[in-house]
Amino acid sequence: MRVVVGVMTGSSIDGIDTVVAEIEGVGLEIGARMLVHRKDELGPVAQGLRRAARQVPLTAGDLAGLALQFGERLAGAIHEATREAGVGVPDLVAVHGQTIVHKPPVSWQLLNPAPIARRLRCPVVFDLRQADLAAGGRGAPITPLADWVLFRRPDRRRAIVNLGGFCNASIVTPDLDDVLGFDICVCNHVLDAVARETLGTPYDPDGRAARSGRSDHDAAEALRATLDDQRSARRSLGTGDEAEAWVIEHQGRLTGADLAATAIAAVSGCIAAAVEAHDVRDIVLAGGGARNLALAEAIHGAPWSDRCPCVVLSDTLGVPVEAREALAMAVLGAMSADGVPITLPQVTGCRAPAPLAGSWCTVTRGTPPTPAP
Repeated sequence: MRVVVGVMTGSSIDGIDTVVAEIEGVGLEIGARMLVHRKDELGPVAQGLRRAARQVPLTAGDLAGLALQFGERLAGAIHEATREAGVGVPDLVAVHGQTIVHKPPVSWQLLNPAPIARRLRCPVVFDLRQADLAAGGRGAPITPLADWVLFRRPDRRRAIVNLGGFCNASIVTPDLDDVLGFDICVCNHVLDAVARETLGTPYDPDGRAARSGRSDHDAAEALRATLDDQRSARRSLGTGDEAEAWVIEHQGRLTGADLAATAIAAVSGCIAAAVEAHDVRDIVLAGGGARNLALAEAIHGAPWSDRCPCVVLSDTLGVPVEAREALAMAVLGAMSADGVPITLPQVTGCRAPAPLAGSWCTVTRGTPPTPAP
């Protein structure tokens, strides 16, 4: 049994999710049990990360300082999570890093891992996308293999739908060779932009404004056309795909609640269309957007042509919606340590066989974690 820490900060740059997990087994035979999930604020570093993600020009010194500050902040959050779990020195920390640009073959998950390795006194694996990109892949999605470990059932096809800044899905099947994964469309990026520009809040808590509003047909059709283009392009979504121009175009004509409801209608319809093509028995919603009741209800109530799959939150399967990506990082980190490729050629488009992933930062193990300065 190994103790592995997984850390994720998504493209919404809204906080740090840290999971401490027990990993049993090796390679493709592993299983994971979450011990602790902790949510922390990014603090002052968030502003710099958002500027970098918006492609605001920064000097090399600015970026290096930002990476260091980010690594130090993550080190503190990870230390608190391991203390909460009653863990001394973990066997491994797997960190995604902060995506500040993703336009394959160029992608950058910003991070200086040295403060984490020094503070936790264990190996750190990071930069999990670059090997796939170098092998001709898109570097994304990278979670389908972890979703197969965490959510597969021997009797069904299941869609794991991540409602993050962008929506992506893993089609989990009993046979790993049949597992699929793909980006669908922008999700929280456009919903949060509506909240910022029209509601004066960072996001719409529980989708309350959207549930009180009415969808505008013409505006919904305009956004849906953009989203369907993203869905049909079958590419990795990222920088430049946030659809904020749609918000600016329509915010003066519609109330905030109506614009929120309109965005929900377009996003949920696009997600349903993408998933329906794969004949799944159930849909497992995860990611911060799963807490948006308007979005979850709209996905369930979408005009399915045949039968509506059972729609559940990942909470019901033992993985809190906010913890799924961080737990996936722990699984992928353990597999990387075991010498197992973590990306799937049928998902990312990389040349087969898929390459081993990850860069490593190590220190001498076995000494107590370094106290905070």
